[in-house]
Amino acid sequence: MNKRVSFAMMLLLVFVIGTLAACSGSAPSEIRMSETSLSLTAGSSASLSVTDAAGNAVSPLTWTSADDNIVSVDGGTVKAKAAGSTVIQAAAESGKTCTCNVTVTEKEITKLALDHSTASVESGKTIQLSATFTPTDATDTNLTWSSSDDSVAVVNSEGYVTGVKEGVANIVCTAKSGVEASCTVTVKGSSSSSSSQSSSNSSNNSSNNNNNVVNNTPKPANNAPYGHFAPSYVYSASDFVFPDSSSRQLTRSEITSVLYSMTGSPISGSFAQDAINEIYARNGYCFRDEKIRNYYEAQPWYYADESFTTSDFNSIESYNINLLLEYT
Repeated sequence: MNKRVSFAMMLLLVFVIGTLAACSGSAPSEIRMSETSLSLTAGSSASLSVTDAAGNAVSPLTWTSADDNIVSVDGGTVKAKAAGSTVIQAAAESGKTCTCNVTVTEKEITKLALDHSTASVESGKTIQLSATFTPTDATDTNLTWSSSDDSVAVVNSEGYVTGVKEGVANIVCTAKSGVEASCTVTVKGSSSSSSSQSSSNSSNNSSNNNNNVVNNTPKPANNAPYGHFAPSYVYSASDFVFPDSSSRQLTRSEITSVLYSMTGSPISGSFAQDAINEIYARNGYCFRDEKIRNYYEAQPWYYADESFTTSDFNSIESYNINLLLEYT
């Protein structure tokens, strides 16, 4: 009987030793990530795995990202979200960990094209150029616009090109990656400038009598970013409610912000109407209200034009006037 007990105890001891050995084998002394560093572009993904020193897959694992805004991780699948650097960690049940450093860059534009390679615009008028890019899911879509000759044509940050004087200028759109596209813009003389000049000269005497014309100086070419008809006077943004409302579409948010931040007394009764009036004034509109007329005639950039009609407005000015009317 004692021999049987002794034999059973021996078998139990062998089982326990074997179990302990098996358990010790399931706790690797070292775990390794398949990659120690990754470089991804925003929107792309990659897969990571973990093995022990012998090359055997380790599981289960707990995956974490030091910054989920840059990179997320789920079961070893890494998804790049935004530019930056962070660390992915995998932890085994034994407490052993391993990491991978991940760097994410924006997906850059590799090809750029404009809707026109050549275009024409009258002096004082505005056209818009539109850009398309490849890949269409690029995350870094910042574009820079420039003109080879600002004295001929100027361009704003949204591709609106305004003719300044007769000539040719190359309008270039450049992506942050360095790729670019261009359009050759020919600026023609304004079709209304010659008739406007003739009308102004023939009516100087009568106009001076009713204070509708500032002086006998011919209306100069547009050579400033704030208005259509600018003399050699150096413009200041403080001269206007919205300095570039003749060359850029305004937004409701900025109109609200500017109008509610203004102090003092409006010239016309409301600051929104003042913003509309300055667009008219830049086109030479002759104001009938004495107070408003006297104000603009005192401005060194204002030149009255009795031949003015609302058809002289460019598309941007018409858009901004209609938008500003909502605030009057």
